[in-house]
Amino acid sequence: MSMPEHNTHQAGFTLLELLVAIGVFAVFSLMAYGGLGEVLKTQSAVEASAEQTRELQMALFRLEQDIEQTRLRPIVDQFGDPVRAFHLAQDYILGFTRGGRLNPMGRPVSSLQRVGYYLQDETLIRRAWPVLDLAQGTEPIETDLLEGVVDIRWRFLDDQDEWQTEWPIANASSGVSNEDARPPKAVELRLETKRWGELRMLYRIATGEVQPVYVPQNNQPGQPQTSADELT
Repeated sequence: MSMPEHNTHQAGFTLLELLVAIGVFAVFSLMAYGGLGEVLKTQSAVEASAEQTRELQMALFRLEQDIEQTRLRPIVDQFGDPVRAFHLAQDYILGFTRGGRLNPMGRPVSSLQRVGYYLQDETLIRRAWPVLDLAQGTEPIETDLLEGVVDIRWRFLDDQDEWQTEWPIANASSGVSNEDARPPKAVELRLETKRWGELRMLYRIATGEVQPVYVPQNNQPGQPQTSADELT
């Protein structure tokens, strides 16, 4: 009796079928990689935009905290000359005395601080001095607040509710600014930026009480002076 024969031939893919499958896989892989690349590119752009927006918000918050807490406290510079509590210099540097200085360590320092703002190399920079009345060699701490700033313009609201482009205002008859001028009622800041275009901010100033300056008899020119409220 003869045994049945078994067909040992196994079906498989032909070379053409393998090439077609590899080609289809390559096309889908390229599509998936391109989609992933676009997703990563979009994510990177969103993160960069969020970081720039955060920097803008922090810069505007710092400006608001400083300007709206302006205090009527003149200072003495490194040469012993008096400097107004609030003034815009000819080089467009705004300098003023602010209150509300943080002191988390509880050190015996004043709650007042001298700060300033100016534009350099398309960057808005904040200056802060460690003391009010400056001694020889006193250097400010500078912080880059916002990049991509093309232009900066200040305006100041006076007691007659008129906007001025300089402060203190020069006397109409003598042309000399008032040495005892109070800070303005409000400050307008316009920033021309590369990303957001023109930004306009308005800050209201409430100076409160005039800060008296106590000068000890043994103070020498160029040495820090202390106001009466700072001694408590």
